[in-house]
Amino acid sequence: MSESLIRAIDELYRKSVVAAREIDDASLTGWLEELSLEFEDRPPRTVAGGLRKAARNARRLATYWRSDGHDAAALPDWRNGVDEVLGAAGWRPHLDLARHRLAAEPSAEAFEAVKAWFRAVYFVEWMEGVTYREWLDGPG
Repeated sequence: MSESLIRAIDELYRKSVVAAREIDDASLTGWLEELSLEFEDRPPRTVAGGLRKAARNARRLATYWRSDGHDAAALPDWRNGVDEVLGAAGWRPHLDLARHRLAAEPSAEAFEAVKAWFRAVYFVEWMEGVTYREWLDGPG
């Protein structure tokens, strides 16, 4: 589930950079409501918080990229537009969702996702030199 939510955030961020005029409060509310439908009841608190933070980030991105003097077409990639406006903190919702996935459904893939997003947010390694199996087994 978290993987598809991360892809949804990526798509929202991409649109907020390259098609900023399409992002407004109504579209962000719709985005949140649509993602909430993927859950039987309500999303877990950590997931809901990450999605709300992503929506706030998208609003900031769109405001910046639709203002005069900012040309997203000049960027090499939309991700550079996220970094320009939000810095590494813009990727924190991704990390939050990856951490939730690792806690809810531990797997080597989820472990590697946390490592990658942690590096993107904090610029340091998480569990450097530790394998998924070692992490799962805990301190010996």
